[in-house]
Amino acid sequence: MSWRACLCDTMTGLLGQQIDIPGFTWSMTVSDSSFSTTRDKGVGADEVSGLQLPWSQIPGSTPTARADALMCGKRGLVLFWHGVLDGDASLGTPIIGGVFGVRSSSQQDVSISLDSIPTVLGDRILAHEDGFGTNAAHTAPGGYAWQGLSLRAIACEVIRQCTSAKPGGTLPIDLPWLGEQGGHQRTDYQDWDVQNQSCKQILTKLTNVASGPDMQFRPYLSDSQHVRYRFEAGSDGDVYLGQKTVHSLDYHPLGGTLEDLKVDRMAPAQRFYATGAGSDQATICCLAEDLTLCRRSDPWPLREGVYSDPDAKSWDVLKSHAQAKLAANSKPLMQLSGTIDANDVDASGMPLHAPGTFWPSEIFEVSITGFPDLPDGIYRQRLMKMSGDQTGKVTLLFDICEDPCT
Repeated sequence: MSWRACLCDTMTGLLGQQIDIPGFTWSMTVSDSSFSTTRDKGVGADEVSGLQLPWSQIPGSTPTARADALMCGKRGLVLFWHGVLDGDASLGTPIIGGVFGVRSSSQQDVSISLDSIPTVLGDRILAHEDGFGTNAAHTAPGGYAWQGLSLRAIACEVIRQCTSAKPGGTLPIDLPWLGEQGGHQRTDYQDWDVQNQSCKQILTKLTNVASGPDMQFRPYLSDSQHVRYRFEAGSDGDVYLGQKTVHSLDYHPLGGTLEDLKVDRMAPAQRFYATGAGSDQATICCLAEDLTLCRRSDPWPLREGVYSDPDAKSWDVLKSHAQAKLAANSKPLMQLSGTIDANDVDASGMPLHAPGTFWPSEIFEVSITGFPDLPDGIYRQRLMKMSGDQTGKVTLLFDICEDPCT
């Protein structure tokens, strides 16, 4: 049971030669889960770093052929988890894929980064073709307006406009929610505002509004020769992905399926001063506060923060962002993390938690016994990030949640 890697074409997803990677690290998130960022979300990103490949692993008998196999932006890589149930002829389950970024070559080997699909979409701008600076006044008067759609349908339309609607823009992405009806509208995507309209920026803003949905790009094999990325997103009614799937882990200082348990904690914040578009005294302002903890008989001291979104052009939009920030911080918080072994099997030899059987955003029930400052019990947690290296060890980082010890 191990990781396998295969080269691929960026635009078509056509798989190329399988290669051996001596060492690497990887991570996959559903949102920015750093403890200090207070749960601001982004489009679920995946990342592979530390790729240092010997030239013997690179296909091609000439310098030109080898350069083509690793062409930045044009070629990419997919990592597969090959488990106990996969035959020798199978690559396994695709877990992470992306496009080659910056490359540095030496006589002995080549070091190369792998850009995730959201990173690639960061280089795609939402603007009409043949409508930017081409009129007599050399302006960009066009814009996009979508009404009566779900947020994930708007996201799909933004992705479509930034991929297949552009020359050379095709990417192997499935957009299953195009045209889905809902109660949302976005009417402020103006062509002149290109500085703020990369596809990734827009998707991040959609997922960061109050009740914004999770968004991920998950690779899958569309046939034996091609990998594609399915755009997964929560619905307007259920913004989180994978909430119907529940996985089980247990921790005990003498052993368990979850190892190296760590608990981080942070004090609450009761107030956020938010600023939006405008300048000086014309700046849109909003105060989001919950002073409940400050008014208890055993009160918490006031803790305040600031939030800035110069792209928020209306008070209602700014308010939704500020309230989301407050909701994520208004209680004493904790965050659990630990490691699992992807090679673990049960008594019958079946994998317990192989990569590809769980994804960020899914629910884990973690049974904890014997931790120094956390009461024994079962903790229902949402997985926010998974990471690892070329081994079967996988580090899990769960969502920030309310501290039970307050």
